[in-house]
Amino acid sequence: MRNKYQQRLLFFCVAVMLPLMVHAQMENVRAAFDARHLVAYAVAAFLISVFVMLFYNRIYYFREKQVSNETERINAQLAMILESSKTQTWTYNVNKKTFSRFSEHGQKETVYIPLDFSQYYDRDDFQNMRKIIQDICNWESRFGSITMKSVPDKEADGKPHIYNVTISILRYDQRNKPTVLLGTQQDITEDQEKAESTRNLALMYHTVFNTSLIDMIYFDANGVLTEINDKACEMLAVKDKQALIDSKLTLADLPALEGIDFQTLDRMYTSSITKVKDIDRPMGTFEEGLDKVYYEQSVSTFHNHQGELAGVVLAGRNITEMVLSQHRQKAVARQLKQTTEDIQSYIRNINYSLKVSDVRMMNYDPNTHELKVSNDLNQAQYSLTQVRALSLIKPEERRRARGLFIRMDNCRKGVITATFETVLHDDFGRHVFLNFNLMPITNKAGEVTHYFGMCRNETEMTYTEMKLKEESAKAQETEQLKNSFLLNMSYELRTPLNAVIGFAGLFNSEHNEEDEPIFAEEIRKNTGTLLQLINDILFISRLDARMIEHNYQFCDFAMLFEGWCYMGWANISPNVKISVENPYNQLMVNIDQQNLEMVITKICVITATHTQEGTIRAKYEYRHGELMITIEDTGPGLSAKALSKIFDRFVHDEDVQRQGTGLDMPIVKELVEQMNGTIELQSELGKGSSFYISIPCEMASFDKKTEILT
Repeated sequence: MRNKYQQRLLFFCVAVMLPLMVHAQMENVRAAFDARHLVAYAVAAFLISVFVMLFYNRIYYFREKQVSNETERINAQLAMILESSKTQTWTYNVNKKTFSRFSEHGQKETVYIPLDFSQYYDRDDFQNMRKIIQDICNWESRFGSITMKSVPDKEADGKPHIYNVTISILRYDQRNKPTVLLGTQQDITEDQEKAESTRNLALMYHTVFNTSLIDMIYFDANGVLTEINDKACEMLAVKDKQALIDSKLTLADLPALEGIDFQTLDRMYTSSITKVKDIDRPMGTFEEGLDKVYYEQSVSTFHNHQGELAGVVLAGRNITEMVLSQHRQKAVARQLKQTTEDIQSYIRNINYSLKVSDVRMMNYDPNTHELKVSNDLNQAQYSLTQVRALSLIKPEERRRARGLFIRMDNCRKGVITATFETVLHDDFGRHVFLNFNLMPITNKAGEVTHYFGMCRNETEMTYTEMKLKEESAKAQETEQLKNSFLLNMSYELRTPLNAVIGFAGLFNSEHNEEDEPIFAEEIRKNTGTLLQLINDILFISRLDARMIEHNYQFCDFAMLFEGWCYMGWANISPNVKISVENPYNQLMVNIDQQNLEMVITKICVITATHTQEGTIRAKYEYRHGELMITIEDTGPGLSAKALSKIFDRFVHDEDVQRQGTGLDMPIVKELVEQMNGTIELQSELGKGSSFYISIPCEMASFDKKTEILT
């Protein structure tokens, strides 16, 4: 097509120039190049140039429009395919550590930082996805797949969606390292819900069948055993259920159902008495000593839509125990007389034991409200009223004792067990502790007539247990404090301490007087470092021992945030430009104000210390029940090696050690995690650092600033 346009242009130029050439032949050569003809030639050449430019402009315009239309058509087809398959795509830039997502028709690209992109997914699922991305970037795998749950969409159905996400490499750099990753996520929410519904339905059926309290056996249309529950296996003494099903047992093999026409049968009830010795049961054996088995059952049939037999269900129960129980009752009646005589003998033995062990029997009558105490079952030794009994108990425990008396007066059932400290004293001057155990005695109608039990002196045991608990608590506390202290001590303390001792020793050796100010300054500097280390060690020890109090209360974070930032930037270099983005006039959230202030202030101090020029910016936002704080600087940044060790304690790496004493970042991380939050640091050597903090909290109210577009 381009050659065609060139041929047309050449033909046009020849057509325009040919008359001029003919005219020039007819004229005198000198006249053809006078001033008038030269102006005409120049005008003609200019017009031809303008025409050629317009002509090529139109050609370029139409070709560009054709390519654009074709691109839009392909994007529309791709968008329809992705939408029909419920599939979405996004990319991850490895170098910039950003996510990109296109609009529905692929016309607009939106770039997200990891913190913003994580708001679309469950936090734990997003962390697992980042682990897969890290493995691909480190060449530990070529691609990865994960099932993720999204954040509930309140504007839609309010339910989270489930995605099947596949991550692969889209582009490589010149060193064959991945630079862009492609993520493809397919919405499988409906498939998951259908599968879950199917599983629940099947589980419901198997649960009802297998956990039924009666024997359930299912036969198919041919009368062959297909399914049997555990209760039936227990009744039949079957140890291997599958072996019984594989044996192809039929209805005809059951003597009680032999000769029955199940084609016309609807439902029937049967009962049987079977001798155990006549049963041929190779799969298991019945209980030893069992002579007969008493059984009752219900047989039901069900048919399909054509009226044909579809299956037979046998539901029954073993009533052997109930029948044998009636037989045992008669035997029990015969033993009652002998038991009564034995009881009299037991009473005599109990009375003797009570006297020897110094245990008292107790009897309380709810009608007379009297408590009788005795060491003989046949007669009462003491008779106490409620008022007298309560007066013997220490005042602090009388309310609890009165509650037990009220419970017995109301004839409540259930054993009553309690230990009380009395006003009585033993031979050593200690308060006596008495343990009471009372149980209700009922009549034939099930009504409580009185309470019977015993009272035991547990003074010695109680004081021994109290002493053991006290000593054990002291020992545990001492051991815990010792371990916490030794665990958090480090040789880091020796460096400034040795410096102080060394420079102090120089005063006693030969030296120049001009060096003494240097020695004093080094001693002052190292003692300051030592003091700061000790303070940080003590604080982080309290963190490890969970001794830091967290006081949560509602406060206006919008008013506090800016002040905390400027407090940390108090000693900032004048060459650094600082800014705080506060999107709210008021934001009332339930936070631990004191500890969150420490976190933000320490981070601001670190950024101000290591940023000598450039900018530092702090901002925050409240999203989905979380307070998200971002603090960025254009300082020297950290290398990848230093970044991996930034939250370790007492790290000796040069790039990490300059971040405070070595404990500032671990303290910040531990404080954030104890507030159930997360902290993340992104940094690149020579390009600055960014802190991302997320704190879960409850919001009471907010007043967001109005955005004015100019």
